[in-house]
Amino acid sequence: MSNNQNLYQWFIITAIGGKEDSIVDSLKEKINNFGYNEFVKEFKIFKTNVVTEEILKKDDEKLPKTLKNTKTVKWEVLPDGSYKRIKTKVCNKFPGYIFINMVMDKDLWYCIRNTNGVMGFVGSSGKGALPIPISISEYEMVSDTNTNNTKNEEFETKQQVEEKKVYTCDFKVGNTVEIIDGPMAGERGLTKAIDLNKGTATIEIELFGRPTVSEIEFSKLKLAD
Repeated sequence: MSNNQNLYQWFIITAIGGKEDSIVDSLKEKINNFGYNEFVKEFKIFKTNVVTEEILKKDDEKLPKTLKNTKTVKWEVLPDGSYKRIKTKVCNKFPGYIFINMVMDKDLWYCIRNTNGVMGFVGSSGKGALPIPISISEYEMVSDTNTNNTKNEEFETKQQVEEKKVYTCDFKVGNTVEIIDGPMAGERGLTKAIDLNKGTATIEIELFGRPTVSEIEFSKLKLAD
């Protein structure tokens, strides 16, 4: 291993989507067992709250006998007698990506990429070449888009208030839009979905060489020229 322990940099591990948390647990255990702890400062998985809504009729088979509100599920009775189920789920904002602050070394690199569930590193050209770290500005751009700092209760309250508003936008699904505000200002992407209740659009942009889906407010978007 290298003796230079001060060159901590941010790298991105590519992993099986949906298993990022368990893969991080495996990596931590493996790194500890091999004695590489001093070369790894931090793992980071950026998460966000994803809200989905479903309307169920009185005779719908999926309608439970008891409509109980929880931290992740809220029920509303609609004027026509049907029911709205609002689910909040915490998901990885960048599926398949695990960020790691580490001192890059061939032995440690080999240890990580040969862990079950790990597919490789972003910025690795193969043929034994070490991966390239992301810059501080790239990491700050990603960390600024993290929305997991808000507690579920606060997030749910905000959603209930915003659902009473009516939002409009001058673009539609399939249009290319430009982000005009925030850390990703200037980026362009394809509109995949529009939520008029929340005033947000799901946009697919290219991040670190791979397509990434982000939910962005209408006010921060415009139809691309």
